[in-house]
Amino acid sequence: MKLFKKLISIVLVLTVLITSNIFTQAAETAPTAPDSPSNWALWDVQMSSIYGLGSVENYKQYTSIIKGSQFLTVQASLEKKFAIVDETKVTDEKTMTRGDIVNELYDVIKLVLKLDTTTDKNTSLNYFVNEKLIYGITGEYALDRACTQQEMLAFSQRVYEYLVYELGLEAKGAFWEVSDGDNTVYLLGSVHATDGSVYPMSKDILIAFANSDAVVVEANVLVPNAEETAYMQQLMMIEGQGTLGQLISKETYEAYSAIMKSVGVPIEVYAKLKPWAAAMTIQSILMSNASYNASMGIDVFFLSLAYNWKPIIELEGIKFQVDMFDSFSPELQEAYLEGSLKGDDASGDMMTQMLSMWKSGNMEELEKLVFAEEATTVEEKEFNQKLWDTRNKNMIVKIKDMLVLDKENDYFVIVGAGHMLNDNGIVQGLIDLGYKVDQVN
Repeated sequence: MKLFKKLISIVLVLTVLITSNIFTQAAETAPTAPDSPSNWALWDVQMSSIYGLGSVENYKQYTSIIKGSQFLTVQASLEKKFAIVDETKVTDEKTMTRGDIVNELYDVIKLVLKLDTTTDKNTSLNYFVNEKLIYGITGEYALDRACTQQEMLAFSQRVYEYLVYELGLEAKGAFWEVSDGDNTVYLLGSVHATDGSVYPMSKDILIAFANSDAVVVEANVLVPNAEETAYMQQLMMIEGQGTLGQLISKETYEAYSAIMKSVGVPIEVYAKLKPWAAAMTIQSILMSNASYNASMGIDVFFLSLAYNWKPIIELEGIKFQVDMFDSFSPELQEAYLEGSLKGDDASGDMMTQMLSMWKSGNMEELEKLVFAEEATTVEEKEFNQKLWDTRNKNMIVKIKDMLVLDKENDYFVIVGAGHMLNDNGIVQGLIDLGYKVDQVN
């Protein structure tokens, strides 16, 4: 079952986003936090958190005036990320102005980029204005005004991104461009749950997204409708008086129960999940423990950007994907759960490798990692056929239609990276149809 365990860790990145969404919708909605960033700062604060800038204390009381101690935690994060030490630090109790933050962050920039301070005639403000790190109306930047937590986070995350791009450290991604001379389809191979290290990503990817007329995903998990949610919840549960313990081995059920109990899931819930749903739940728990989160997945990132801006088109939909898992044979469902329970260490290591290859744009090594071994058991062959082969064929047909039937609009297609790779993947399938497919990185 070695190969199957490996495949389990691959399907994890294809399904954990769906699972997280299902359980989030099923749970009682938590009250909205009374303290949240202003609308203009929402994205900056979110990205600052993803980049790991500062501490938990920096992500509350967003409109409060900050002291030096609050900036120092963010400065420490920047120093660690870029391996520098700024010897000139503000005092803990200093009330920070916007100008102070600009000056301190400019010191960080100078250290990271090794700017020649003896010939540098820039002021911190001039530098920030020229590099579009600060915005103002008719030249007014309110540098003397006391700085709020959200303003400091916004400045800091802009500087972090700026430095990453200046140093060429951005994630290159699994990214291709397909054109038939009339319109273009961009292909982005996604990782559905990440640790945030894939951000920021290549400007080529971001520009392609901005220039596209529509975003195409496997399923729009950002805003599932009520009917889909109800359908998922129903299909995940065992009907009647039956329980999971009656469908799988005693050893597997005991290992599964131990994990579910450890995170406080009541037996009334976990004992009624079908084996495939139980496997996905275990994977979500283990991934969360390893700091991989669906909320930082590449799909969610672009769906959030596209929301109320670009049309979102589904290649499959949530119902299709849930139906696929529910169609697994009883033998495959139990093997899937067994692999999830036994493959946590291997899955974490594989995710680390996958993300590293994704960030470097090394698709050759990523393909070897995912598809190096052949399926040998009946369960493995069923898994491959349903997860990859059938879905890839359907996706290729739909992407071809975007090129053939629509000569005016460009599309930005985001599906799991595994679907792009291998001899029966989307990239090779489009090449076989005669299209020129260029990797961009």
